Amino acid sequence: MRAVFSNVTEYFDSQRGRWLREQLAGILVAQLIVALLTAILAAAFQWLPIQHVTIVYLIPVIVATLRWGAIPAVFAGLSGIAAVAYFFYAPFFDMRVHSPAQIADILLFVTVATITGRIAVAVRKAKIRAQAESLRDALIGSVSHGLRTPLAAITGSASILAQSRAIEGDEHLSSLVHVIRDEADRLNGDIQNLLDATRISSEGLQPHMTWVDPEDLISGALASKRRALAERPVNLSIADDLPLAYIDATLIQSALSQVIENAIKYSPPGSPITIKAGQVGAMIRIDVSDKGVGVPNSELEKIFERFYRGSVHATNIPGSGLGLWIARALIDACGGRIRAVVPDHGPGTTFRIELPVKTQPAADENADE
Repeated sequence: MRAVFSNVTEYFDSQRGRWLREQLAGILVAQLIVALLTAILAAAFQWLPIQHVTIVYLIPVIVATLRWGAIPAVFAGLSGIAAVAYFFYAPFFDMRVHSPAQIADILLFVTVATITGRIAVAVRKAKIRAQAESLRDALIGSVSHGLRTPLAAITGSASILAQSRAIEGDEHLSSLVHVIRDEADRLNGDIQNLLDATRISSEGLQPHMTWVDPEDLISGALASKRRALAERPVNLSIADDLPLAYIDATLIQSALSQVIENAIKYSPPGSPITIKAGQVGAMIRIDVSDKGVGVPNSELEKIFERFYRGSVHATNIPGSGLGLWIARALIDACGGRIRAVVPDHGPGTTFRIELPVKTQPAADENADE
């Protein structure tokens, strides 16, 4: 007997047992709400000519759906119909329903309860999903911040070692130190992406718009990736008559850096990166092109989804799947857009950033002069 009791206790402590316990509690509470509403309506029924009481029993259905899900809601709906038929439809204290009006009333209740129940289920799932994402973002933020301190120590130590004469004189050790520093920089970039993703999801973006020369943005983004571009040719083609862009320079430069890093990561070592900038209609267009294997047409939009890794490189190139998602979020916040374009000829992918051209106020133009 003790063994049976122990097995039952272990079952209710398991994940499935906790779910069952929660459902049973939901059913019990829903029945209590139905009983309470029935008592209130029965007391009021003696003094007031109340009709269409079935609508009141939507309350336990909605409460049960939002709190516990569909199963307690079904029990709440069934017990509500039974209470109406037994206590409020003539002949009283009889479960049989004779009047066509009463039958129509019950059918209407079932229809409305089903619709509101589905809506409540969707709301509950959205709430659970939002809570899960919030918890994930908080965990990512906490872990990422915790990693920054030891990672900074590793990067600093590797940089000092790389400048040591003893290390510089040993080709093997020098190579190892550079590998440590490169991998630490890569990990630092991944952590920064996680932190940026957490900030975008939890706080949103509040851009500080200023007038910026697009050429300065491109120069700043290239400077931030100087080490990664050290062994690659960069082909620049920037129109001379580019207007100023009214954007948040920090956000757009960060987005452009993400796109350049993506081009570096997914193209062969030593292959060129091409950056073109010009005005097309009412947009400033910045194209970043690489000579990689390209992106399948079916994934041109998916690669901008959070944590999505392209099928071509998911298994052989490390990454978090956040870079392009962050870039799109930063560009969208400034009123621009980004998309991937497959070139008409040759391999590779072009990422096209488009920023709106706005009329610069006369006061700002005079200030620039």
